[in-house]
Amino acid sequence: MSAMGLPGNDLNRQAFLDSLESGDAALLQLCPGIKLCTLQVGARQGLSLQIAGEALQAGQLQRVLERRFEQAIAFEGCFAYLDGKRALVIWHALPAQRTALEPTLSRMLSLANLEALDGGMAR
Repeated sequence: MSAMGLPGNDLNRQAFLDSLESGDAALLQLCPGIKLCTLQVGARQGLSLQIAGEALQAGQLQRVLERRFEQAIAFEGCFAYLDGKRALVIWHALPAQRTALEPTLSRMLSLANLEALDGGMAR
């Protein structure tokens, strides 16, 4: 497993990180219905964890919102909402430093209670 620890092959993970660093569009499918990608909100480029409606677990949106506000400091900078397709989106502004990417992605997965997809990202 790579240093990032996400599922999939190392080339896909590296291409995802390289795209993030260069400012290009990036997409990494974690499993059916769950993906990480870039998403611009207003003038800010960010990271987006998107969980399609059919992949959402019962009560997952409520748990995400509760955790986000009960643990505000731990999940600072993470914004959760349902998009127009009823997918759960957890968005975070793109960190300025590449070394902050992995901890940010890890926090986003943790907020969604998807630590199993984390696979040992740096914390």
